[in-house]
Amino acid sequence: GSGEVAVEGVFQAIAGRVGATKFLGYEATQASSKIVALVADGKETDTVGPYSTNVAVVTAETPFYGESGGQVGDVGEIVGAEGRIEIEDTQKPVEGLIVHQGRVVLGSISRGESVSLEVDAEARAATVRNHSGTHLLHWTLREVLGPQVSQAGSRVGPERLRFDFTHDSGLDEEQ
Repeated sequence: GSGEVAVEGVFQAIAGRVGATKFLGYEATQASSKIVALVADGKETDTVGPYSTNVAVVTAETPFYGESGGQVGDVGEIVGAEGRIEIEDTQKPVEGLIVHQGRVVLGSISRGESVSLEVDAEARAATVRNHSGTHLLHWTLREVLGPQVSQAGSRVGPERLRFDFTHDSGLDEEQ
């Protein structure tokens, strides 16, 4: 009854119709692509207009990383001929589909339109550094505490990282 199942159904239908989003983010933080689907307030639409909030944009390809494995999704902007959407998060609600979530800050954007996608490169670089930090922390914990240390989760974003791990005893002050 929360509505999340209905929204997931919308993305299932979109994925079935348009296929997987091609991820370009390993090579670039900017790209051009075509909008293949738009969702506003949980329902598919052809156009999103001025100051629309809670907008989801699906493009054929994207440089935006969708949240996965504890790493947050990218932020940035999508710009078309007549409008601009500020992307506040990027998700993968169903297998293979990368969805940009945000709000229209100027004009309007329509399905079928060619747009420019630009990831906030500073935020991406900070997230990548923190992601590397999780690997270094895991290696160091195994060196100091032993091979029984196991990663049990993480949350990696541009501002910080959180690293959860299991170990067979409590840590002493020196450790």
